[in-house]
Amino acid sequence: MLGFLSREPIPIRRYLVEAPRGLLHMSLHGKKAPHRDGFGYAYRDTSGRMAVHRWGKADLDRVPDGLPGDLDPSTTLLIAHVRKASPEYGARLTDQEAHPFAVEGLLLAHNGTIRDAETLDAGAGIDSQRIARWLSRAWQPRTLEALARALGELLARVRDYTAVNLLFTEGASLYAFCCYTQDQDYYTLWYRVAGEAVIVASEPVDDGPSWQPLSNGELLHIRSELNLERLQVRGLPSPLEQKSH
Repeated sequence: MLGFLSREPIPIRRYLVEAPRGLLHMSLHGKKAPHRDGFGYAYRDTSGRMAVHRWGKADLDRVPDGLPGDLDPSTTLLIAHVRKASPEYGARLTDQEAHPFAVEGLLLAHNGTIRDAETLDAGAGIDSQRIARWLSRAWQPRTLEALARALGELLARVRDYTAVNLLFTEGASLYAFCCYTQDQDYYTLWYRVAGEAVIVASEPVDDGPSWQPLSNGELLHIRSELNLERLQVRGLPSPLEQKSH
C-alpha cells in the first residue's frame, strides 16, 4: 500500500513507478513474493473528486514488468495498492477484488487476512470489501473520535486475522491504521514528512530521512493542512503525539 497527501500536486508516477521501492517495486518483488494479483489507485482529480481505477491479475499479466493504466496525472491525494491474494481468495483475482474499494465516500485499501470477516458484513466479496462496507457504516459521524471508536469495535468483532492494516480517505484527510497479530516485520506501515507532503507506505519507498513506523494498534491521521495526529486504538484511544508541519 502507498499513499500521500500534499499541498501541491505531485505526479502519481513519482511514487508508483519512479521511487526505488515504490509500488512497482512492491508489485514485482514484494517482501516475500511478487504482488501481482491486482492493482488499483484512487486520486483526487482536478475537479476535487476521487477517481478510482482498478485492474485484476489478467491485466497485470499483460504488462509483466510494469503497471497498467495512466500513471501520468498529478494529485494532492493518492491511495494505491498492489495485491497479493490470501489463499482463501486465490481464485478471486479480477478487478472487482482489486483495492482500493469505494463505499459511500470512503476509499479503503487493506493488507492482511481476516478469516472471520463475516462478523463485520454478511454480504458478498473478500474480507477487504467487507471491512470497507462495515467501516463506511460504523464510522459516523466522520470525526477522528468516531473513527477511533469504530476501529476499536472492529477489533472487538474480529478474532481470526493476520493483520488489519488500512490506508483510507473520506476525500479530505488521509488515514493509516496498523494492526497485526503476527509477522510484525511483514505487516508494517511507515510514514515520512517530505517537504510539502506526507507519504505513507507499507515500507519506505526511498532512502529519504525520517521514515517513522506505526506501532501495533496505532492510527495516523493526516489532515489537509498536513497536521499529524497519532492515536493508540487498542483499548481506549489516547493521544500519543500531535505534530504540525
